Amino acid sequence: MTALLAGQGLEDRVVASSVGSDCYCDVCVIGGGPAGSALATFLQRAGHRCLVLERSRFPRYHIGESLIPHTYGPLDRLGLLAKLRGSHFPEKHSVRFVSPEGTETDPFYFSETIAGEASRTWQVERSEFDQICLDNARENGVDVWVGVGAEEVLLDNGRAVGVLARSEDGERHKIRARVVADASGFATLIGSQLDLKEHVPGLHKAAVWSYYRGGKRLSGIDAGETTVFMLAQRGWFWYIPLPNDIVSVGVVASPDYLFDESEDFEPVFLREVERCRPLGERLRQAERTAPVRGVRRLAYRNRQIAGDGWVMVGDAAAFLDPIYSSGLFLALTSAELAAGSIHVALQAGDVSAARLGTFPVPLTKGVGVIRQLIGAFYDSNFSFRAFLTRYPEQRGALINCLVGDVIDKDMSGFQAALAEMTPATAF
Repeated sequence: MTALLAGQGLEDRVVASSVGSDCYCDVCVIGGGPAGSALATFLQRAGHRCLVLERSRFPRYHIGESLIPHTYGPLDRLGLLAKLRGSHFPEKHSVRFVSPEGTETDPFYFSETIAGEASRTWQVERSEFDQICLDNARENGVDVWVGVGAEEVLLDNGRAVGVLARSEDGERHKIRARVVADASGFATLIGSQLDLKEHVPGLHKAAVWSYYRGGKRLSGIDAGETTVFMLAQRGWFWYIPLPNDIVSVGVVASPDYLFDESEDFEPVFLREVERCRPLGERLRQAERTAPVRGVRRLAYRNRQIAGDGWVMVGDAAAFLDPIYSSGLFLALTSAELAAGSIHVALQAGDVSAARLGTFPVPLTKGVGVIRQLIGAFYDSNFSFRAFLTRYPEQRGALINCLVGDVIDKDMSGFQAALAEMTPATAF
């Protein structure tokens, strides 16, 4: 077992009954998505024994395909840029907004505020991207147990001391760990177990989406852009080009509006595609290739994302809204920040909430900027055009927010300008 947890092999491990019921690691990570695999990679490199528990077998489907440019730093430090450069993922240089009538904003090119290669990113097929991230963790010595789901975080007087897990054959396993990291995504294992999860006021949105082959793409540098089609009801569609001539198309709006005529995802989605004329023009020659999926309530958060012996990262900590494609950026960024706090805590022999809870401070401040811009987007009195007409000096700050440059950055001037046009909502 010591050799197993020291990362002597690179293959996935499906835990069999021959593995003892008790085992030990420094950090047990629940979930092998981008946040969990990144966290484990950073910590394994720092000399800590990491074990990732992943219930699903990869590759597996996941939504959330669009990267924003400030994922460049974490991806670089993880050693993943070469793989992305050599991939077939479309390059993304900008984002564009289209009104219900078809009026388009000028593209917000990331190169306006970022120089060089870091000004572009990718639209990723998540089944492939997540596999790349997990393989990278394995190549860095992280042990990955697939087909093993965490059932419960083990607590001793309120402090996390391990995880109770179950393998595919029904065998239960007790993993002892100095720190437990919840990267379980929407499952939010710790948040649910400790009753920390709550709705985000003012962000009651649902999403319904599918995929098409043959949707129209723009030319040149704009071919891989994210296009946002606005709805008259203050909802919106995403249009994300993916490999193999596939586009991801999804609608986000109030569930009261989306499900006013039907509770079924497919008729709701098809109705909204038909109503959105500018989007329909892009899909005129396209063929839908996948079922319609949906989520009836998107936004949530946890009142606390670090405690005695435990942390949350990525979607396990919070999810706001997909409008600015910040999900993967926040997953990788929270993982890197949390890895720093965990490393210092393990070195000090102190995994208290006070020690582990240092990383949420810059993260929460940055997320607060994104939260304020999300609130502005859904305010019927707000528009980017009007905002930039009134505050042209804030264009660079707006693009900084769209690219994810909000961590450890003074955005107070931008936030004050936003608050002049739309009430600010604290995260």
